[in-house]
Amino acid sequence: MALPVAASADEFDTKIEQQDQKINELNSQISSAEAELSRIESDMTTTAAKIDELTAQKADLTNQVKKLQKEISDLNVRIQKREVKIREQARSVQTDGNSNTYLDVVLNADSISDAISRVTAMTTIVNANNDLVKQQKEDKEVVETKSAKLEKQLTALEASEKELAEKSDSLKAMKIQQEVARNELAAQKSTEESKKQTFLDQKAEAERKLKEEQARIAAEKKAEEKRQAELAAAREQQAQRQEQLQQESETATQVTETETAADTSNESNESNSGGQTTPTPAPTPAPEKPAENNDNGNAGSGSSSVSSSKQAAINAALADVGNSYATGWNQPGECLVAVRRWLGAGGIGFGFGGPYSQLANSASQVSWSDVQPGDVVQYYSPVSPDAWIGGVHTVLVVGVSGGTVTIVESNNPGGSGYVSKTTGWAPAPPAGMTYGVFRF
Repeated sequence: MALPVAASADEFDTKIEQQDQKINELNSQISSAEAELSRIESDMTTTAAKIDELTAQKADLTNQVKKLQKEISDLNVRIQKREVKIREQARSVQTDGNSNTYLDVVLNADSISDAISRVTAMTTIVNANNDLVKQQKEDKEVVETKSAKLEKQLTALEASEKELAEKSDSLKAMKIQQEVARNELAAQKSTEESKKQTFLDQKAEAERKLKEEQARIAAEKKAEEKRQAELAAAREQQAQRQEQLQQESETATQVTETETAADTSNESNESNSGGQTTPTPAPTPAPEKPAENNDNGNAGSGSSSVSSSKQAAINAALADVGNSYATGWNQPGECLVAVRRWLGAGGIGFGFGGPYSQLANSASQVSWSDVQPGDVVQYYSPVSPDAWIGGVHTVLVVGVSGGTVTIVESNNPGGSGYVSKTTGWAPAPPAGMTYGVFRF
């Protein structure tokens, strides 16, 4: 049969296994959360690197745009100055004053070739100024085109930078959420581990109690085995004692028979001489079947009910069944001392000398066929009724039902001091002994 403590330990094993499953599931979720957190952090690192790269490109483009804008500004200044000078030259050439100037150049020339050279030089100067203005305008257009392209690239970079910044903010929010989720899982894991530890502690306590219970049962079993061994040894000793007593009784019987024969011879002689005769002890009668009685002592043939004092004695005897006491002279485990104790519980006096000692309260001897609850049965020697020799034994009748007698006795087997109850009991005195049924 399994101990309740063992069943409790098994229940804790089941609970601990369930906690392990919960903890393993949480560990898996925590691992997934940490992997996602690592991915987010990696993405954040990549995004931050791209933002840094775009920031550097933006700074470079910004510098280039500023440089081009300065070039454009310088070109505009030069072009404006050149245009002013060209317009002034054009006006001087196209006006009358300018015509006079051409004419003055021709007239003041030293020769025709000198005049042609001077006119050609003036024309070349005007054309050169026009070419320079045209080139400056073309340079300005190139710079403006390049500047517009850089402005477009800068705008695209700013858009990308804004997008990456938004992504970075989103990743930061995701990281915070993921950290919160991971921390919540870690808190749940800590809670489940705490519950598991509680179950482990409870299991350890249950196992400790189980060991204590097993040790207690083992100790009780060992004590019972020791008691049974002692009882067996006592029974063996009692058997040997009974055998010895029987041998002694047989020897005593032979001596008695020899003495009786001698006494008979003497009686015959005395009879012949008119002397007195001495009666021989009567043989031990065979027990008759008791009359129909019940446990309360009500005889079927009209006997009176058990008195309250006898019922108190019977109750004391039944309550004593299963106990063991010390044995020896006047010790509580001796049969006579035990019966005296039980009768004393009902206020019935029973002296050390037994019914024949004149210390009993109005004890009268009845036949076995009339035995009733509360009666005392005692084995004694017919030769010396008051002698306490081997084989003397005293029991208390506690019930009679359907002719079946139940008794309570102590110190059977001898030396055990054990109080026992026997149903279906009948007197069986050792050889050379007889019995008497005494009523108080």
